[in-house]
Amino acid sequence: MKLGLRELLFATLMGGLIVASVMYFKNQRSSLALRQHDVEKKERAMEDLRHATAGIENLDNKIVELQKAITFFESKLPQNHEMGKVLDEVSNVASANSLETRSFKPLPAEPNANYNEQRIEMTLSGDFNGFYSFLLQLEKLPRITRLMQMKLEKINDHDGAMTAKVTLSIFFERENAMVAIAQ
Repeated sequence: MKLGLRELLFATLMGGLIVASVMYFKNQRSSLALRQHDVEKKERAMEDLRHATAGIENLDNKIVELQKAITFFESKLPQNHEMGKVLDEVSNVASANSLETRSFKPLPAEPNANYNEQRIEMTLSGDFNGFYSFLLQLEKLPRITRLMQMKLEKINDHDGAMTAKVTLSIFFERENAMVAIAQ
Protein backbone atom coordinates (compact mmCIF):
# COMPACT_ATOMS: atom_id res chain seq x y z
CA MET A 1 0.00 0.00 0.00
CA LYS A 2 1.30 3.30 -1.08
CA LEU A 3 0.76 6.37 1.04
CA GLY A 4 0.38 9.43 -0.99
CA LEU A 5 -0.37 12.99 -0.17
CA ARG A 6 -4.06 12.38 -0.43
CA GLU A 7 -4.05 9.44 1.99
CA LEU A 8 -1.78 11.29 4.41
CA LEU A 9 -4.06 14.34 4.34
CA PHE A 10 -7.10 12.10 4.87
CA ALA A 11 -5.47 10.29 7.83
CA THR A 12 -4.46 13.63 9.38
CA LEU A 13 -7.97 15.00 9.01
CA MET A 14 -9.45 11.83 10.50
CA GLY A 15 -7.03 11.96 13.43
CA GLY A 16 -7.83 15.64 13.98
CA LEU A 17 -11.54 14.86 13.83
CA ILE A 18 -11.10 12.12 16.44
CA VAL A 19 -9.06 14.42 18.73
CA ALA A 20 -11.61 17.24 18.29
CA SER A 21 -14.55 14.96 19.08
CA VAL A 22 -12.79 13.55 22.17
CA MET A 23 -12.10 17.11 23.43
CA TYR A 24 -15.66 18.20 22.65
CA PHE A 25 -17.22 15.30 24.56
CA LYS A 26 -14.79 15.76 27.45
CA ASN A 27 -15.77 19.44 27.65
CA GLN A 28 -19.45 18.49 27.50
CA ARG A 29 -19.02 15.96 30.33
CA SER A 30 -17.34 18.53 32.59
CA SER A 31 -20.04 21.07 31.73
CA LEU A 32 -22.71 18.46 32.51
CA ALA A 33 -21.01 17.65 35.83
CA LEU A 34 -21.01 21.37 36.74
CA ARG A 35 -24.71 21.64 35.88
CA GLN A 36 -25.53 18.53 37.93
CA HIS A 37 -23.59 19.94 40.88
CA ASP A 38 -25.48 23.24 40.51
CA VAL A 39 -28.81 21.39 40.38
CA GLU A 40 -27.92 19.38 43.51
CA LYS A 41 -26.93 22.58 45.31
CA LYS A 42 -30.25 24.21 44.39
CA GLU A 43 -32.16 21.09 45.46
CA ARG A 44 -30.43 21.21 48.87
CA ALA A 45 -31.32 24.89 49.16
CA MET A 46 -34.95 24.06 48.33
CA GLU A 47 -34.97 21.31 50.95
CA ASP A 48 -33.54 23.71 53.53
CA LEU A 49 -36.24 26.21 52.60
CA ARG A 50 -38.93 23.53 53.00
CA HIS A 51 -37.61 22.70 56.48
CA ALA A 52 -37.41 26.37 57.45
CA THR A 53 -40.95 27.12 56.31
CA ALA A 54 -42.52 23.89 57.55
CA GLY A 55 -44.27 25.56 60.51
CA ILE A 56 -45.49 28.67 58.71
CA GLU A 57 -48.79 27.08 57.69
CA ASN A 58 -49.64 26.61 61.36
CA LEU A 59 -48.44 30.08 62.39
CA ASP A 60 -51.96 31.50 62.70
CA ASN A 61 -53.00 28.53 64.85
CA LYS A 62 -49.92 29.00 67.05
CA ILE A 63 -50.72 32.70 67.51
CA VAL A 64 -54.29 31.86 68.55
CA GLU A 65 -52.99 29.23 71.01
CA LEU A 66 -50.50 31.68 72.52
CA GLN A 67 -53.18 34.36 72.87
CA LYS A 68 -55.37 31.85 74.72
CA ALA A 69 -52.44 30.99 77.01
CA ILE A 70 -51.83 34.69 77.71
CA THR A 71 -55.51 35.17 78.53
CA PHE A 72 -55.43 32.14 80.82
CA PHE A 73 -52.39 33.37 82.74
CA GLU A 74 -53.75 36.91 82.94
CA SER A 75 -56.91 35.46 84.53
CA LYS A 76 -54.65 34.01 87.22
CA LEU A 77 -53.26 37.47 88.05
CA PRO A 78 -55.33 39.28 90.67
CA GLN A 79 -55.94 42.99 90.33
CA ASN A 80 -53.85 45.30 92.49
CA HIS A 81 -56.80 46.03 94.79
CA GLU A 82 -57.35 42.25 95.33
CA MET A 83 -53.88 41.66 96.81
CA GLY A 84 -55.14 42.00 100.39
CA LYS A 85 -57.63 39.22 99.69
CA VAL A 86 -54.88 36.99 98.26
CA LEU A 87 -52.66 37.62 101.31
CA ASP A 88 -55.59 36.70 103.56
CA GLU A 89 -56.06 33.47 101.56
CA VAL A 90 -52.43 32.51 102.14
CA SER A 91 -52.74 33.26 105.85
CA ASN A 92 -56.00 31.28 106.08
CA VAL A 93 -54.43 28.28 104.33
CA ALA A 94 -51.63 28.34 106.91
CA SER A 95 -54.01 28.48 109.88
CA ALA A 96 -56.28 25.82 108.32
CA ASN A 97 -53.32 23.43 108.43
CA SER A 98 -52.65 24.13 112.13
CA LEU A 99 -49.62 26.29 111.44
CA GLU A 100 -48.83 29.23 113.65
CA THR A 101 -47.86 32.32 111.69
CA ARG A 102 -45.02 33.87 113.68
CA SER A 103 -44.25 36.59 111.16
CA PHE A 104 -45.89 37.80 107.96
CA LYS A 105 -43.96 40.50 106.15
CA PRO A 106 -45.01 41.72 102.69
CA LEU A 107 -42.02 43.19 100.86
CA PRO A 108 -42.30 46.07 98.37
CA ALA A 109 -43.90 45.06 95.05
CA GLU A 110 -41.49 44.71 92.15
CA PRO A 111 -42.85 46.03 88.84
CA ASN A 112 -42.24 43.98 85.67
CA ALA A 113 -43.42 44.37 82.07
CA ASN A 114 -47.17 43.73 82.45
CA TYR A 115 -47.40 42.51 86.04
CA ASN A 116 -46.07 43.16 89.51
CA GLU A 117 -44.50 40.65 91.85
CA GLN A 118 -45.32 40.80 95.55
CA ARG A 119 -42.91 38.88 97.80
CA ILE A 120 -43.94 37.80 101.25
CA GLU A 121 -41.63 36.53 103.97
CA MET A 122 -43.43 34.23 106.38
CA THR A 123 -42.27 32.32 109.42
CA LEU A 124 -44.52 29.39 110.25
CA SER A 125 -44.29 26.79 112.96
CA GLY A 126 -46.19 23.58 113.55
CA ASP A 127 -46.31 19.97 112.45
CA PHE A 128 -44.42 19.02 109.27
CA ASN A 129 -47.46 17.22 107.86
CA GLY A 130 -49.46 20.42 108.27
CA PHE A 131 -46.72 22.35 106.52
CA TYR A 132 -46.72 19.83 103.67
CA SER A 133 -50.51 20.18 103.34
CA PHE A 134 -50.05 23.97 103.36
CA LEU A 135 -47.67 23.70 100.38
CA LEU A 136 -50.08 21.44 98.49
CA GLN A 137 -53.00 23.80 99.07
CA LEU A 138 -50.83 26.79 98.13
CA GLU A 139 -50.27 25.15 94.73
CA LYS A 140 -54.02 24.80 94.24
CA LEU A 141 -54.79 28.47 94.84
CA PRO A 142 -56.35 30.09 91.78
CA ARG A 143 -53.54 32.64 91.61
CA ILE A 144 -49.98 32.25 90.39
CA THR A 145 -47.85 31.76 93.49
CA ARG A 146 -44.21 30.72 93.55
CA LEU A 147 -42.17 29.53 96.53
CA MET A 148 -38.85 31.39 96.21
CA GLN A 149 -37.01 30.26 99.34
CA MET A 150 -37.63 27.83 102.13
CA LYS A 151 -35.65 27.07 105.26
CA LEU A 152 -36.87 24.32 107.58
CA GLU A 153 -35.65 23.80 111.13
CA LYS A 154 -36.64 20.95 113.39
CA ILE A 155 -37.86 21.83 116.86
CA ASN A 156 -36.03 19.40 119.13
CA ASP A 157 -38.66 19.31 121.87
CA HIS A 158 -41.43 17.73 119.76
CA ASP A 159 -41.33 14.92 117.24
CA GLY A 160 -42.39 16.21 113.79
CA ALA A 161 -42.49 19.83 114.91
CA MET A 162 -40.68 22.37 112.80
CA THR A 163 -40.26 26.03 111.97
CA ALA A 164 -40.27 27.15 108.35
CA LYS A 165 -39.12 30.45 106.97
CA VAL A 166 -40.49 30.84 103.44
CA THR A 167 -40.50 33.56 100.82
CA LEU A 168 -43.48 33.49 98.48
CA SER A 169 -43.97 35.45 95.29
CA ILE A 170 -47.49 36.34 94.25
CA PHE A 171 -47.95 37.88 90.84
CA PHE A 172 -50.66 40.46 90.21
CA GLU A 173 -51.81 42.62 87.35
CA ARG A 174 -50.46 46.13 87.11
CA GLU A 175 -53.03 48.89 87.08
CA ASN A 176 -51.52 50.35 83.92
CA ALA A 177 -50.82 46.98 82.24
CA MET A 178 -53.20 47.71 79.37
CA VAL A 179 -51.39 50.99 78.72
CA ALA A 180 -48.06 49.12 78.63
CA ILE A 181 -49.47 46.53 76.21
CA ALA A 182 -50.80 49.21 73.87
CA GLN A 183 -47.42 50.93 73.66
